[in-house]
Amino acid sequence: MKANSGIMTIYKKEFNSFFYSMVAYIFLIIFILVPNILFFFFFGGIFKENIASMRSYFMMLPFVFVVFIPGLNMGSWSKEKEDGTLELLFTFPVSEIKVIIGKFLASLVIVIIALAATLFIPILIQIFLGNFDWGQLAAQYIGAIFLASSYIAITFFISSINNEMVNSFLISATFLLLFNILGFWVSTIHFPYALEWLRGILVWASPILHFSNFSKGVIDFRDVIYYVGITIIFFYLNLRSLESRKWR
Repeated sequence: MKANSGIMTIYKKEFNSFFYSMVAYIFLIIFILVPNILFFFFFGGIFKENIASMRSYFMMLPFVFVVFIPGLNMGSWSKEKEDGTLELLFTFPVSEIKVIIGKFLASLVIVIIALAATLFIPILIQIFLGNFDWGQLAAQYIGAIFLASSYIAITFFISSINNEMVNSFLISATFLLLFNILGFWVSTIHFPYALEWLRGILVWASPILHFSNFSKGVIDFRDVIYYVGITIIFFYLNLRSLESRKWR
């Protein structure tokens, strides 16, 4: 219990700060409105597919997260630097990795709350249309949480190497967008036969490729391992970034 007390202290501090600063309220309201407007009025939603499914909603979610998660986390470390509280964090009897985990959990819980707030859509579909595939929906939401975890880890690292929140947002959003379209772009380029292996790696590295199975309601553990791996890699980079700053 004592080992986790430091994590929970940071988690509570960060979670409460989202609501004190109105960031969470703005994030939740916009996250609920914008994707649903896109889903029903631009992607056709259930009316276009003529089936009780949210597949098109989850297919666009990786690109929705490209904007929303950097917006939520652009101040994760940059704001600490601007306010001069980053050095204060290092004086607490909590290790850097616990600070990262606490902040990470706070952001992830906000995203989970936002995702849970969209459950009214399938509930209404079940009431008025019936025959909703809840097993498929569960897989889609699970995939969204894994996707969000990797995005949060990436935006945390980028925020840790930037001193201004606006820069953190722009760089994070640009990186995530390019990271997602990498697979599509590479697939259109002709590679010499000797470099086909490189094409395969670059296509495989695209997060949206691994989310496609989840959007169909399929949980493939290779995709789970991919997202967990991305999260761990950027956790490590975030940790090294903080450690290097600590000793400057």
